[in-house]
Amino acid sequence: MVFQNTYRGFLYRQLFTTPALITPSTVSLAGQTGIVTGSNTGLGYHASSQLLSLGLSRLILAVRDTTKGEKARSSLLATLNESTHGSGKNQPQVEVWPVDLTDYTSIIGFANRVRDTPNLHVNFIILNAGVARFGFEPAPNGNEITIQTNWLSTALMAITLRPILQAQYIQAKRTATNGHTPQPPVLSIVGSEVAQWAVFKERKIAASGNPPTSVVAVLNDRKKFNPGDRYYTSKLLLTLFFREFVNRLPSATNDVVVNLVNPGFCYGSELHRSITGPLGAVFGGVKRAIGRSTEVGARTLVHGAVVAGKETHGCYLSDEKVAPWMDFVITAKGGQAAHEMWKELREELRAVIDIEGVMEQTGI
Repeated sequence: MVFQNTYRGFLYRQLFTTPALITPSTVSLAGQTGIVTGSNTGLGYHASSQLLSLGLSRLILAVRDTTKGEKARSSLLATLNESTHGSGKNQPQVEVWPVDLTDYTSIIGFANRVRDTPNLHVNFIILNAGVARFGFEPAPNGNEITIQTNWLSTALMAITLRPILQAQYIQAKRTATNGHTPQPPVLSIVGSEVAQWAVFKERKIAASGNPPTSVVAVLNDRKKFNPGDRYYTSKLLLTLFFREFVNRLPSATNDVVVNLVNPGFCYGSELHRSITGPLGAVFGGVKRAIGRSTEVGARTLVHGAVVAGKETHGCYLSDEKVAPWMDFVITAKGGQAAHEMWKELREELRAVIDIEGVMEQTGI
């Protein structure tokens, strides 16, 4: 096991490594458009603030609750207006678009809106929205909500938005003037190093059933819910999806940079808001002791989306650099698990999209 993936390595990075703030002197996002999901609070909010400070011209806040999204929009613009970047003719266009990651129809509708909005050319998307529940809570469709949000729906977002970015990029290249070639678009997915610590017993339980059942079915079984491992497992499933997703992209016709970003353990977000009482107080103290602020953690999201570049396609980033993969995912067993979970994802989404058909879309 590499030091990066040990508990000591985690603590070392948390206590002694601080991701650098990207400043307007090094990066200008003038004329660019970005989308950030889960942007009304926490990491998504602070990433949005930092992106606007870099001169981003158009920002789409993709949120479940548009009322909270509008409050975030007002706050972001108020903060920006304290500097010269947010005043007068440089005022950015900040929009609030609804998307509910517990509702496949909402996700498809959001993707269609990105595709069909006139004169919209998205330069990057940060898929940041996520939840952590320490009690079993079903989503409206019956799937456990942490699995639904962090794995299934984030995967659907990535699968549907990637070809839209590709098509918009091709169109931008066709209409480019003065020999200016636009930079490839970026689809940056927020993962987590906690995938390294996932137990993921549900896969073994599913395989040992008589008859065998699906892993999704086991994950949706209230009696088999492990509150201490569920968030970790959701991020492992997202990581396995990411690797399979990238491997299945049409490499000859895909220009979209897809990377996976670890922001580190952060305090100041609402991710763990379901932990209450004495346990919540203890957990909050631990977060304060070793956690990064969400402002610092958000720097890694900005880096992955607007700095990292095409050399990070298919890579896992931590502390603003390419990092080693979690031990399990690069083993033969991990590869097999990724393949199996891709099949389950395809079956889960069958009524919504044809994954293989969407994956083959080139935008031409």
